[in-house]
Amino acid sequence: MHKCWKTIGAVLLAGVSLSGKAQEIRVRGYFNADSVYLGQVIPYVLTTTYPRNAQILFPDTTFSFTPFEVTGKRYFPTRSNDKTSSDSAVYLLSTFELDSIQALRLPVFVLQARDCLAVFTATDSIYLRFSVKMALDSIPVEKLPLKANTAYQRVRQLFNYPVLIYFFVGVVLAAVIAWIFFGKQIRRYFLLRRMKRNYHNFLKRFGESVNKMGADASSLVAADALWLWKRYMEDLENYPFTKSTSREILKRFTHDGLARALRTIDRGIYGGYGAVPESFRFLQDYSRQQYEKKEAEVKNG
Repeated sequence: MHKCWKTIGAVLLAGVSLSGKAQEIRVRGYFNADSVYLGQVIPYVLTTTYPRNAQILFPDTTFSFTPFEVTGKRYFPTRSNDKTSSDSAVYLLSTFELDSIQALRLPVFVLQARDCLAVFTATDSIYLRFSVKMALDSIPVEKLPLKANTAYQRVRQLFNYPVLIYFFVGVVLAAVIAWIFFGKQIRRYFLLRRMKRNYHNFLKRFGESVNKMGADASSLVAADALWLWKRYMEDLENYPFTKSTSREILKRFTHDGLARALRTIDRGIYGGYGAVPESFRFLQDYSRQQYEKKEAEVKNG
């Protein structure tokens, strides 16, 4: 979806005209509360109404929601009539910034022949509520709420710190010796374990996305599945898949089957032809081959 982030135009109003047509796209985004505590999850609702023949994409979790962080999302089925369609999504956001007023506006992306047009919502603001009214270091010493207590307080015996220091020194020396003799095997074990865990997590999430394509053939579902694959391959191959186009990936990883699959998926996403489950299953098989290859390299290294 890199072309969508590099859109040549951004519309700041709630309605825009599509390339000389008198049809409008209306976008609305808002928080469902007026205030939020630091770290509290707050829903943000994004809705759009657009001509039925238009192709619309919503931001996914890789989009920048600054100053907020995304903790979850939920999409709803498209509703259509003879002329228009409506889509909506709820993003679960939280903030750890200390600004008293924080604002957000989000785009939806209109698929066009060669790029995307970003249509932004109006800016919506939310107030940050503080649980602590006054910090103690801002109160003068003479006004601190101190209480006098002259009752006897039992004092615990001093701890034998030299013994503790000797113990930790012995543990550190034992760890250093073990690392000298077994460091390579230890690193290999934890690397293989992490690779296996990441691979099984990827299979679970990617499989769910591919199965979802049977009921929902939208470009958005396909784009999410492709991003899952790129993120896993980026961790496995140490190459920026998520920041690369299909053409850039194929320059680095030459493979006829991979080339066909990525081109078919790109046509489905950006051409509006819907998801292509067979191509995604090839990506899953390709990931398995690369994982097994990398696993063998680590074991034999």
